[in-house]
Amino acid sequence: MIKQSAYVLHSRPYRETSAMVDFFTPDYGLIRCIARGVRKNMSKGQSLQPFTQYQIFFHGDSGLKNLDKYESQSLPLALNGDALFSGFYVNEVILRALRSEAEVEAEYLYEAYEGALQNLQSQQLELALRSFEITLLEHMGQSYEWDMDFKTADLVEADCHYGFFVEQGMSRVSHIYAAKNPNNCFYGQDLQYLAQGDLSHASTLKMCKRLLRLALRPIIGYKPIQARELLKQYKHLK
Repeated sequence: MIKQSAYVLHSRPYRETSAMVDFFTPDYGLIRCIARGVRKNMSKGQSLQPFTQYQIFFHGDSGLKNLDKYESQSLPLALNGDALFSGFYVNEVILRALRSEAEVEAEYLYEAYEGALQNLQSQQLELALRSFEITLLEHMGQSYEWDMDFKTADLVEADCHYGFFVEQGMSRVSHIYAAKNPNNCFYGQDLQYLAQGDLSHASTLKMCKRLLRLALRPIIGYKPIQARELLKQYKHLK
């Protein structure tokens, strides 16, 4: 039997009283467990919920584990509105990114996940999401030299524009090209701030949202993020 700290990323019904649960853990990364009888215990306040830290005990040699027992280590975080959907976004991104790397140690990413949840609770939404996305890229071996032109090895210049090339990095483009392709081009000064880890500037955070979305596509796939679609529906109903 293996013991781990864990968060629930996703859960779906399995047979009549059980559930198939995707957990995120520090030592094994993403694991999938059969939680037998867990739906029967929901009326007793023993359901498995997202944004709650658990201590889980599981066993199994195959990709699908058996959950033996679980104990909550915290109350569910009070995420509402945009913060709640941002939390769902983080969970979905982890699921997509780690499916091909299941049961791989992810302690640094796990710590970043907990930090992101705390920042979401304090309503620092954009900072929480961008910081986590950067850590996820690094965990997946896709860290970039944001302040260097990969074609020339020159440092980026603050007043120039740069295009992003997957798995390669940034390269200078003309102002004419940047004007015609604004979604794929980025201002040098913001790239310098990003390389320094300085996300305190509004323009840098806004740029990061576009840039990191491009950088993450090969990792999480090209299908629409369900959490984004749910947020759009939620805002439409308000």
